[in-house]
Amino acid sequence: MKLQSITKILAGLAIALPMAAAQASPVTSLVGDKDCFGTGGVCTEGVWLPGGWSIFATGSDPAFTDRVINTSATQSWTHSLAAGSYSSATLSFRTAGIADITGPYTVYVDGTAVGVLPLDGYGHIEVQTFSFSINPLLLADGFATVSFTPNSSDSWAIDYSEIVATGGTVPEPTSMALVALGLIGLAGKSRRKTA
Repeated sequence: MKLQSITKILAGLAIALPMAAAQASPVTSLVGDKDCFGTGGVCTEGVWLPGGWSIFATGSDPAFTDRVINTSATQSWTHSLAAGSYSSATLSFRTAGIADITGPYTVYVDGTAVGVLPLDGYGHIEVQTFSFSINPLLLADGFATVSFTPNSSDSWAIDYSEIVATGGTVPEPTSMALVALGLIGLAGKSRRKTA
């Protein structure tokens, strides 16, 4: 009798567990608003911006967009997204105006090197979007801190930063509650039978 009861409860859990892992694909975290450095338009890769430095200097979105960098101090910002398990993830951010021919700059996510802003011989004076594959395990807690250290004090800017994670599973609260209740029931039945 005891074995049959436990089997029934485990069968119920087997039904509830797959529901607890709902697809969450893709999950996106955007820092900034993709306003093309304050122009309100869509940037074209590899071109100079109309208006140049006057655009970067607007400070129209002090939280991040049009972030002007004129220091060699480490730059960092944090993405937040649904905590869970993902199969792949990509970090992208758009830059313009690195006039000094310096670099390369190693880019980190949570202290793990994910790629390099290359030394391209021109100093990244044009609009460029850099993308890096990142280990999806870094997103398990729902936070990812991006950082790099420019070895230049030349002024340049970041328009936005984005993380896109795909193929993930994020627990649904109601399904997880069902699983928890099933486990409590299992423990209760075991206790009663033992007594």
